[in-house]
Amino acid sequence: MKRFLIFLTVGAALLSACAKNEVKTADTRHEITFLTANRLTKAGIEGTVFPTTETFGAYAWTAASENPYFMDNEVISFQDPLWKASTTYYWPKNATIDFFCFYPTGLSTNLTPGETQVVISGYDVAAGQTDVMYADKAVGFSDNVDLVSDAVNGYTGVPVIFRHALAKLNFNILFPYNEKTEADGTHTEWTATVKSVALEGLYKSGGCTLNLSDLTATGVVAWNKPADANGYFVWTNDGTTTRYDNTTATDLSTAAAFNPLPELFVLPQALADGQQKVTLDLCIKTKRNGADFLTENFSKTVNLLIPGSLEAWQMNQIITYNIIVNATASNGNGGNPYDPSDPSDPNRPDPDDPNLDDAVITFDPAVDGWDTITITGNIIL
Repeated sequence: MKRFLIFLTVGAALLSACAKNEVKTADTRHEITFLTANRLTKAGIEGTVFPTTETFGAYAWTAASENPYFMDNEVISFQDPLWKASTTYYWPKNATIDFFCFYPTGLSTNLTPGETQVVISGYDVAAGQTDVMYADKAVGFSDNVDLVSDAVNGYTGVPVIFRHALAKLNFNILFPYNEKTEADGTHTEWTATVKSVALEGLYKSGGCTLNLSDLTATGVVAWNKPADANGYFVWTNDGTTTRYDNTTATDLSTAAAFNPLPELFVLPQALADGQQKVTLDLCIKTKRNGADFLTENFSKTVNLLIPGSLEAWQMNQIITYNIIVNATASNGNGGNPYDPSDPSDPNRPDPDDPNLDDAVITFDPAVDGWDTITITGNIIL
């Protein structure tokens, strides 16, 4: 009987982006511009620039607009040296503007933005495998926007603070040691091969509703994330699932972790017993004093729910499962090898013995939070 122990802690950090603006004049009116801020470190000085190859979308509302939107799904792209939309917009003379931005621009087909509520529906995370972000609403801005500073320079502009809407999932397989020498000089070596890994039962599509946290506030106003009955920040899924496989046999190394699957964007979802699970097929070969001694094959399916510890993959979380392969426990009898083809071998373990310590795979937890990001560059809307 093989035992698998899973432990995991959860942490998350918000991806923020602060977009800021310069002001230009044209026909005596002020043009609406944005400057993407630097990705700041904790010291607030250094950072990476928002990629010039990326774009994001923008909606805006004002009481002076004759249409529902002052800006209707504008795509903001980098047009050296500025970020701007294809259409130039100017600040109204006697009205303020509310802004909502999102990423990627393709999300617009699944997005229904409103002044107090934003709805994402029918989004397939597995099909896109793209980071999805929504910005805090910028409420009541005009051409006399307060000065904002990125700790290096000051600019006037509209702040755009992005939040991650999805979760991310990682798997590492670790092989901490591959040899052992007993007191009597007996030397044992192990080779561990991952034959395949299957991740299955993941809900892949659905949606969420974001409600404005304060209907009377101005400035940067956050959206309330959707929470289920247990208080977890997850999306509503439509019941469709997906799986990810790696069928390339790979020998494990004690020097570095093996990542059997790429980092995956996943739908934020509650975990259930028997639903989200990972199956590993392993082969462990044993040499005793340089001679081939034993080859064992294992297949184990493990639930990814950890009751009381990890019960959901929530919005804005990176969850990493570290899978530890312990070769010495592979026989279920404290590491004493046996010949599985010989039923009379005295070292053969009783598979029904609940006291056997034969945990071939255990899980050692690690959770990363997404880095804090603020945005940078000149964006003209």
